[in-house]
This record gives sequence, C-alpha cells and structure tokens, in this order.
Amino acid sequence: MEELLISGFRSITPFDFGLRLICALIAGGLLGLDREVRHRKIGIRTYMLVALGAAGFSILTIEFAATLAESDFNPDPTRIVQGIIGAIGFLGAGAIIQGDERVGGMATAASLWVAGAVGMASGLGFFVHALVIATLAAIVLAMSRFMRGRGAVDRPDA
Repeated sequence: MEELLISGFRSITPFDFGLRLICALIAGGLLGLDREVRHRKIGIRTYMLVALGAAGFSILTIEFAATLAESDFNPDPTRIVQGIIGAIGFLGAGAIIQGDERVGGMATAASLWVAGAVGMASGLGFFVHALVIATLAAIVLAMSRFMRGRGAVDRPDA
C-alpha cells in the first residue's frame, strides 16, 4: 500500500498547472461575486486569492511529493493539506473578530473556508468537485437575501 501511495505521485504539466489555477480563480470568483454585489468588506478579490493560494499550495504539495517519491524519503502530503486548512481558519477568525461585543462574520468565515476548499480541489485536479462546491456555496450565500432580519442593520460588516 505504501509503495502504491508513493508511486502514484507524478509531476504536473504546465498546461494542467495553469488549468488548475484558472479553475481556482473561477470558483473563488463565483463565491466572492455575491459578496461584491452586496458591497461587503471582504469581496471577490479576497475569495479569488484564497482559492488561488490554496490551489497553489495543493499543486506544490503534489510536486513536492513527486520529487520526494524518487528518493528514499517517505512523503506525507496530508500534512500540507492540514496546514492549509488551519491557515484558512485563521483568516476566518479575523473575519469573525470585530473588536466589539457583537459576534459577526460567521458566514464570511465559513465562505472563506469553502473558498479554500475549492482552491484545494482545483489544485488537486478535482475540477468538477471545485465548481460544484463553489456553485452550492454561492447558492447558499444568495439565499440569505431572502431571509428576514438579515439586513444591513444587524450586520457588522455592512
């Protein structure tokens, strides 16, 4: 089993590299579009950058594992994935902490986390997964427009 895991790593072609990054940008942009339309503090650029960064780290993980698989070193790419998830959690915490007594920014934090997931999916080559996740998350974010009591008065980031 260990041999199968190590031998399964292969380098990414330049075309595939670009395709994965473009998919991450599109999926992140889809998530950030709703935020941009609503003029929130964290908008489309942030979502695209989070997705792009997660994709970049995912691609680097694959390349690093492929390089190490040729040596006697046993690579464990899941550690880098865990680091990405933790780092995006810190971004989300920054969106939640507002400095006053109100708790806000939970949807922003959650959607940033999803942007990281679509970036990771794109970087690992799971394009359909990335676009489906981004589309479903965008639908959830858009649905909040129809919820009562979700206006600018009760939003710390409005």
